Amino acid sequence: MMSATRPRPESTLSFYLRNGAVVGIIKLASVPLVLSISVLLARWLGPQEYGVYAIAWSLAAIGAAAASGGVSQFLTRRVAELHKSGRQPEIRPHIAAAMLLVILAALVFLLLLAAGWSARALPLPLTGGTVALIFLVAVFIGVINIGSAALRGLERAAEGQLCLLILAPAASAAALLLMISLTGSRTAWAALAAMAAGYGLGAVLSQWRLRRLTAGFRGPANAVRARALVRPAAAQSKTYIAYAVLMILGLQLNLLLVGVLLQEEHVSYYNLADKAAQFAALPVGILELLMATRVVSLYTQGDFDGLRKLYLTLTLAGFAAALLIAAPLYVFGEEIIRLLLGQTYASGIYPVMLLLLAAQLLRAAFGPVTVMLLMTGHQAYCVASQLTGAAVLATATWLLVPHYGLQGAGMAATAGVLAAYLPLAAGGYRTLGLRLPFL
Repeated sequence: MMSATRPRPESTLSFYLRNGAVVGIIKLASVPLVLSISVLLARWLGPQEYGVYAIAWSLAAIGAAAASGGVSQFLTRRVAELHKSGRQPEIRPHIAAAMLLVILAALVFLLLLAAGWSARALPLPLTGGTVALIFLVAVFIGVINIGSAALRGLERAAEGQLCLLILAPAASAAALLLMISLTGSRTAWAALAAMAAGYGLGAVLSQWRLRRLTAGFRGPANAVRARALVRPAAAQSKTYIAYAVLMILGLQLNLLLVGVLLQEEHVSYYNLADKAAQFAALPVGILELLMATRVVSLYTQGDFDGLRKLYLTLTLAGFAAALLIAAPLYVFGEEIIRLLLGQTYASGIYPVMLLLLAAQLLRAAFGPVTVMLLMTGHQAYCVASQLTGAAVLATATWLLVPHYGLQGAGMAATAGVLAAYLPLAAGGYRTLGLRLPFL
């Protein structure tokens, strides 16, 4: 009887065809842009210096995730809840509180980074100027992440992704070309300075758009001071923060360990191979961006059948699309790399790229279970999965890389993905009744 009175949700397929078009175009447009920047940097810096840059960028990504990754996941869910329930005046104070949390976390990251640099505990020797730029890039990405999270909660995922995936990288590419024309310094510091300039502009544009969009959200709730919401927001997002930190560590751990166990040029090969393999996960990433508000809505209504149907549909669609992307990379990948970067890069990148492609296809086979759990308040399973995956990844990398080189790192990545997603699948089945379509 209740199901007859409940408003019928819009068809899953039509919803994602309509709303996914713009985000998909942005994601697809970002692929050649990111690839062009990577190729430009690799050719300009050379394998060794590009390896140093890759480590610096990896540390910046870890800092950005630690500062904003968990808070942004919480903010997306909170903004979606407030927006769906018509409590728009409460949105701006929550965004301001999230930004304060990011600033505090970024300062902690700076202290840890400075301590690691002083103790010479970083994976590769970095200059003080490079360390300062790592901090700036992490802050700028964190600010963009908060803006993107709020826009996603307002069902404007495309606008948030535009700043993160198009405007900031495009500005970085322009700054990099200017840097190349003005200076002969082929250093990781110069490359990172260009990235900082581009992402700084992206952060400004992201916040400007968010402020304009929420300017009309006025009401009694605006009198609530953002500082008063910081502690409750931190308490409610602590498991999101733990998940985000563990996730980015898991993603960057292999690269950092390669820097410890091998040479700078191996870091550059692994970094570029990983970027190429991640193209296969592009469809899953697009679907995850779009589904957050739909998951919150279905879960709030108690529509578990709708959640299961959503998961099944998107898992099958994402895996099929991932196969379509992986196939040409498998067949033509070596020739493409040779054409863009030369034989030295091709022989170093292609073998490990095949193993990393297998890891991405494995991830796609499990579908968007992570977002389903995060958006329904079951993020503890996500934390457990990242702990398991990171432990397996670190152990396998440490054991395999000395014997098999970069191929060992690729094998370890596949093992780490499997170890991370098995707890997620178990959590999805236990809490939401999600079943893998391939079992």
